[in-house]
Amino acid sequence: MIKVSESILAIIRENAFLEFGFHHQLFNQSQLARYLQPFVAARTHKEPSVSAITMALSRLSPTLAGNTPEPADYQLEKISVTTGLCTATFMRSVPAHRALNRLQTDMHKKGYFCSVSEGMREITVIVEDRFESRLNALVDERPVFSQANLTSVEIQFGDAYTGTPGMLYMLLQRVALQNINLIEITSTYSGITMYFASSDARIVFDTLLNSLSVNSASR
Repeated sequence: MIKVSESILAIIRENAFLEFGFHHQLFNQSQLARYLQPFVAARTHKEPSVSAITMALSRLSPTLAGNTPEPADYQLEKISVTTGLCTATFMRSVPAHRALNRLQTDMHKKGYFCSVSEGMREITVIVEDRFESRLNALVDERPVFSQANLTSVEIQFGDAYTGTPGMLYMLLQRVALQNINLIEITSTYSGITMYFASSDARIVFDTLLNSLSVNSASR
């Protein structure tokens, strides 16, 4: 049978938010114990008391705080900023799909930036601001959402961290703690790109650059 301390350790190490809180000593342990009680009970198949969980948290705290890496411990490859972007989201349809594919093909042929992503219901396109009128002319449908004056920050973390649990959470958390509204997010195998209002560009770039270890940065 799994022990209470073992189950707590597993729960915390599987959750980047809990690891972050322990590392920076942000939790009231008795309140956290009440919150974790049903999760611990599900793993141990018994009903541990809040006091027992609190005691286990207290004993585990030094180990968890020391084992959680700081953001600066990750050696990221590059952070780059692109300004002057806009985005539009359309309901997924054959005409919208065809129009956006034509736009993307043309943009890529000419070396311009254009990103198209789609889900089960919607298609989102991101292009340079100067092509916003062309985008609107190509797609007959009215967008369900659109916004100009966007800036993107692209973080390349490389092959070394593609299998690291909590990597994307850690990057997004840096921005979330500054109360930045992310308009769009795209990702590749070894990087993530965040899009937000251009008025937030400086604080996002400085926050990431000051809290992470980065080989190179460009604006």
